[in-house]
Amino acid sequence: MARPLATEQTTRYREAQAIRNPRENDYRMAAAYCLPRHYNAWSLDGPANYGQSAVAATRRIAYDSTGVRALPKYAAILERMATPHNMKWHGLTVGDRKLAQRPRVRLFFDELRDELFRMRYEARSQFKQAMSEVNLSLGTYGTGPVYYGQRGVSPLNRTPGFLYKACPLRDIFILVNDEGEVDTVFRRFWLNYRQFQQKFPNVKMPKTMAAKSANGVSPKENDYVEFFHVVHTRTDYDPQALDSRRHPIVGSYVCVPDQEYVGEEEGFRSMPYLTPRTFTEAGDPYGFAPAMQALPALGTASAMKKTAIKQGQKAVDPVILAHDDGVLNGVVDLRPGHVNMGGVDKQGRKLIQTLESGNFNVSEKLLEQEREDINDSFFVTLFQILTETPEMTATEVMERVAERSSLLSPTMGRLQSELLGPGIMREIDMLDEMGRMPKIPPELIEAGAQYDIVYTSPMAKGMYAEEVSGFMRAVEMAMNVAERTQDPSQLDHFNFDVAIPEMSDYMAVPARWMNEPKVKQAMRDGRAKAAQEAELMKNAAPLAGAFKTAASMQEGAQ
Repeated sequence: MARPLATEQTTRYREAQAIRNPRENDYRMAAAYCLPRHYNAWSLDGPANYGQSAVAATRRIAYDSTGVRALPKYAAILERMATPHNMKWHGLTVGDRKLAQRPRVRLFFDELRDELFRMRYEARSQFKQAMSEVNLSLGTYGTGPVYYGQRGVSPLNRTPGFLYKACPLRDIFILVNDEGEVDTVFRRFWLNYRQFQQKFPNVKMPKTMAAKSANGVSPKENDYVEFFHVVHTRTDYDPQALDSRRHPIVGSYVCVPDQEYVGEEEGFRSMPYLTPRTFTEAGDPYGFAPAMQALPALGTASAMKKTAIKQGQKAVDPVILAHDDGVLNGVVDLRPGHVNMGGVDKQGRKLIQTLESGNFNVSEKLLEQEREDINDSFFVTLFQILTETPEMTATEVMERVAERSSLLSPTMGRLQSELLGPGIMREIDMLDEMGRMPKIPPELIEAGAQYDIVYTSPMAKGMYAEEVSGFMRAVEMAMNVAERTQDPSQLDHFNFDVAIPEMSDYMAVPARWMNEPKVKQAMRDGRAKAAQEAELMKNAAPLAGAFKTAASMQEGAQ
């Protein structure tokens, strides 16, 4: 199938913009309350200038900073529970349990995991920065687009590697298939003359941009042209083809004013743009964020804070009530130490008083309730439990952690299915393309098995914690029964040879730290042999004594 016409792609681009347009007002309001620097960007048709947005949003809309303070905490929670940078938060295995337990297969997956983490957390890959921005976007808009690509060689970067780049939702438009999966992504961007030459050094310049440099006039730096990058699934995908059809994902650059392609069509083995979402509704391609769900509370808290500020100003600089008797003539001097003649009558009663400004306690209580609702939406109050009640027992802590995990599980499940899982598979594809894959064991190639991801983040461990703790409690109970009844057969109910390796996988124990089956068998054979020799030595002394007694009796009889 030939590449669609650029005019067709531009039409779909405009349609994707129209689909998202009704939601942009909510995005703008959510940005005003939680991410003020994005506020004005939603009203601009061109390169975003985030420098003045925060000031405008703070002065015009957001008087309360609860959302601004809660959003970074929400992003930190997602990072800590899903992709903590101080631990290896996932592993790899294969679905066939027997094949997965083979030492060479386990070592291969460990090497592959270590290589992924090394490439992922290399300073120039910008993974941590991208994930932080994605989490902020998820908390504010409910959709956090990110680009997974390869970093080419340049004068500043001498070695290739991975490149992660969070994309502003403002410039991302998505379409889904009939199953609700994102299959088309449009990324909008603007380039000036100099930037186009850097990005497309050997590509013919579009007519609109070429006209800007006519007559030898150097184009201005702030003279931009709109482009978009469209990436979508291929309808005629053929993995056996020798041409571009062997790639299931294709991408193209289009100049919007000219409606013409820039450069050749690209091919990808997996989708380079990932669009994780928090909460979704059937038929809606975009997600719903905690900030959008908390918009009523955010707006109410901001209005209350504005009223409280006015109330505080009245309390500090109160309204004056004065008796109009022609003495003061409506003039009251509020400077320190000044005497206002005629401020009291002959009986000493005040003719000047302040107007009461209302009850601060009521407004503060109402405002605190709205702030609690906002913090609940961002899971902030849930995580304050462990820090505010340090006297909890270990059992109580585990129960709280289990409760926390259950409340976060819908969000984390979506992150795993729409970001982490596809992202890891995308990274494996890039490793293979770069020739950095560890050597695959022959038995794994013969089985043709697909890789399975084992998540070992704190959130994932919470999912396995119930199984592990249940097994340990059952073993402890059986050991108590065996000790009291002197019957060790109670432990025969448990298959430790299966349970211990699986629990080690849950806890992310490296394969090289575990003994191979033949080593375990040799150790068991050695213990059995030593026990047999000890038993023989134990019985040897009585037998020797018996033989000696029998020999003495025989000699006496003779």
